[in-house]
Amino acid sequence: MYRHGAPARLAAIVDWEMATIGDPLLDLGWVINGWPDGEPGEGSVSYVDYTGMPTAGELLSAYAAESGRPVDEIDYYVILARFKLAIVLEGGYARVVQGEADNPKMEMFGDVVLHMAQKAADLAATTSLR
Repeated sequence: MYRHGAPARLAAIVDWEMATIGDPLLDLGWVINGWPDGEPGEGSVSYVDYTGMPTAGELLSAYAAESGRPVDEIDYYVILARFKLAIVLEGGYARVVQGEADNPKMEMFGDVVLHMAQKAADLAATTSLR
């Protein structure tokens, strides 16, 4: 997206695939779901280099400070993001199982779906939100 007026200046890069219209905390929950646990780089395997990046807690604090929005109920949005990801990946995995897709990456989604659904359930069982 570009800022209004001339000269053209970049204002934002938007990934519409999983963005939502509504509560911005839905998108923040999606970001936190993919953020490494603990200190970046500690025991995490990712194609993204998080060296020098804030922890999830620091990211949430910065978001709250900049946006003015409370983030004390972020667990709700992270749980929702985990179930959403499990559902999207299940669709791809189901196509492979049914012989409607030939994608080796989708074949690995079965275990990922179960793991993501379990992570959602675990957070739902342990969150302080009741």
